[in-house]
Amino acid sequence: MAYFSNDFVKFFEELEKNNHKEWFDENRKRYEKEIKNPFKAFVGDLILAIQKFDPEIMIKPTDAIFRINRDIRFSKNKQPYKNNVAAYISRISKKEQFPGYYVHLDAEGIWLGGGLYDLSTENIYKVRQEILYNEKQLEEALDSNGFKEEFGKLQGQKNKILKPPFKEFGKEIPILFQKQFYFMKRYPANKITDDKLVNFCADRFEKAFPVNKFFRLALEHLE
Repeated sequence: MAYFSNDFVKFFEELEKNNHKEWFDENRKRYEKEIKNPFKAFVGDLILAIQKFDPEIMIKPTDAIFRINRDIRFSKNKQPYKNNVAAYISRISKKEQFPGYYVHLDAEGIWLGGGLYDLSTENIYKVRQEILYNEKQLEEALDSNGFKEEFGKLQGQKNKILKPPFKEFGKEIPILFQKQFYFMKRYPANKITDDKLVNFCADRFEKAFPVNKFFRLALEHLE
């Protein structure tokens, strides 16, 4: 049975045109029935599916799911609601710097991704050092499980220059310039109402497990 009805896409199409508290309050019960509760059930089942190949994932759905309310305190965009639902399935919290799995549903489709997006200076150093010492292992992870065929290459912002001890290796190992190490891919909206949505997402996340495992080892080093 599918988690979401056709009203999922319709709700977010309407929200995009009526992104204010009055409309949302009028449609709150609809949101809870068609979006919030089904998404929580979906994330719970997706966690169970991921645990079959990645037992380190112990998070609860409520700790993985992002609020639909936007933080508008320091934003020029004062719309109070996001036009999507999303979750970061990590070890125990969506806020921790731990390579996990990101799922995002909106009116136009699905984003699936993961890896490392927002890293402290200390953790960027750890990842770069692991790559420097074990570049071959990273390449093996990227070449395994069909990761490249599904997600392509690792994405992320880069530094223009590298400081020692990485500076002299930047030309030989360009990925050292990156300060983010994530993967992401867009899928069509018709997958949202598919009754095999959990399997669809879990199968793609499994392709990325060796890559996530490499970065976890990097963060565990130099403690």
